[in-house]
Amino acid sequence: MIFDFVRRERERYLREERARKFALGAAVGAAAGLLLAPQSGKKTREDIADRSRELAENAKDMALDTADELSIRAYEAQQAVQDTYDDLKLRAAIKADEVRDDAEIAKAKAKAIGQIVREEGENVKGELKESAKAVGDAAKEVGEETKVQAKEAKGQVKDSADKIAKAAEDAEKKSEKVVKDEKKSK
Repeated sequence: MIFDFVRRERERYLREERARKFALGAAVGAAAGLLLAPQSGKKTREDIADRSRELAENAKDMALDTADELSIRAYEAQQAVQDTYDDLKLRAAIKADEVRDDAEIAKAKAKAIGQIVREEGENVKGELKESAKAVGDAAKEVGEETKVQAKEAKGQVKDSADKIAKAAEDAEKKSEKVVKDEKKSK
């Protein structure tokens, strides 16, 4: 947009430059023609005055046309700059809204994830308490069962020890009897 404006301004400048050169050439040519023409001095002066007025009028018209053209170009440039500014301002506002929306979405996701983590933490905490209680209960049962089995084993060991002691006593008595019988038989 700015480059188009610069290009148009350059083209306008070149047209005006050509027009000025043409007008200057025409004025020089007219003046030379009048000065070199075979006329009376009064007639030549009148022609020069008329021609000067005509050239002044043409120069004035050209200056007014150029001023109008410049005003139009300045207005177009101002509009182009304003349009570009408005476009950039709109794009910035859209981007700002997008960033705000993205931030809100990220915030909502983080909040949801935090809630899920808290809930799962509570679930794990509850499960750990239940597991700890189950392990404690199982340990008590195993301890009590071990006590019962230990008492039973103690009783069985005592019974076995008593039986072994009685068997040893019986064996000793038999062995004493065998020794006595052998001594007698001899």
